[in-house]
Amino acid sequence: MTAQTLDDTLDLTEFRSTVRAFANAEILPGAAERDESKEFPARLMRRLAEQDLMGISVPEEFGGLGLSTRAQLVAVEEVARADAALASIYTAHYLGLEPILVGGTEEQKKRWLPGLASGEVLAGFALTEPDAGSDIASMRTVARREDDGWHLSGSKTFISNAREADLVVLFAKTDPSAGFRGITAFAVPKGTPGISYSEPQDKMGIRSAPTYTVYLDDVVLPHDAVIGTEGRGGNIALTALNRARIDVAAMANGIALRAWELGREYASERKQFGHPIFEFQAIQLLLGECDAKLVASRVTADWASDVKDAGQDLRRAASISKFVATEACFSIVDQVVQIHGGAGFMRESEIERLYRDCRILRIFEGTSQIQLLTIAGNAPSIRSTEY
Repeated sequence: MTAQTLDDTLDLTEFRSTVRAFANAEILPGAAERDESKEFPARLMRRLAEQDLMGISVPEEFGGLGLSTRAQLVAVEEVARADAALASIYTAHYLGLEPILVGGTEEQKKRWLPGLASGEVLAGFALTEPDAGSDIASMRTVARREDDGWHLSGSKTFISNAREADLVVLFAKTDPSAGFRGITAFAVPKGTPGISYSEPQDKMGIRSAPTYTVYLDDVVLPHDAVIGTEGRGGNIALTALNRARIDVAAMANGIALRAWELGREYASERKQFGHPIFEFQAIQLLLGECDAKLVASRVTADWASDVKDAGQDLRRAASISKFVATEACFSIVDQVVQIHGGAGFMRESEIERLYRDCRILRIFEGTSQIQLLTIAGNAPSIRSTEY
């Protein structure tokens, strides 16, 4: 792949074609079997790295391709179109590297980003706890400073890539009395003593993208494991999540695109009353609505990516893109199940897997309701000319 020389303002169509050809040849064929086995697709993650797709928007000075967020969205969408579970692992990697990119010191960026961008290092992101989901200030994992380093104790749950990742960015309270301002981000390398994991959690969908509960029993990290500065972890986490929400929108758009394709194919092949059901107006109405929602979702994601790359306040745009895309994706997949009728309810049907896979998108990286609260809280003034 010649992504290193890609002018993403001119050649995104060619880039998409290249990634799609790879995904069709190597990712899509085994997606159903991986869903059944729940096996982590280590080989495919290596193949994504070999395709130079693990650090698309990471600056070139840190080993990435230095391309726009739009280019990253193209790759995420095409991977998700072929296998949502692989896309979940893939986007979790980008979420894990974001705290270092946005909050790390220059030394930390030089230490970690080249390996993350090349795919030699797989990343994870450990924020959620059993009693702290959207309310991250209520987290109970603590870190105390001692002469020999930071001592961490607590647990995290629903953590993607936790056991497989070479580096997990983990958040803990260094000042339990300070709430949100007492959170600090830590770089935790694989193999650190004192960390243990549950068995992979048994999920409805994205089943070959394992998540775990992570247990920390007096885990000792060096003093320089703090990402950025002490007490800035909450801000780093939310900044990383805002960026990741655009990736989730792209993941939703990829699943929706595949569903729309399946709906078109089935409607063209399935005959009732002597005609392909695609000729029936009721089916055309369903497919037309799917098409309109998908186009709107992609345009919204592209807009949010441009806001990000312009260095503007991303909170509202990221939440709008995630809300629009994930809600549209669920609607599109549901309507394509309807087009399939009883066949879409069968486990051997690809659309059945997409139905299970897409449900989580309205929950992780902030629920749809959290997105709406963020949108309302960051709406432009009624005197603004933004509209």
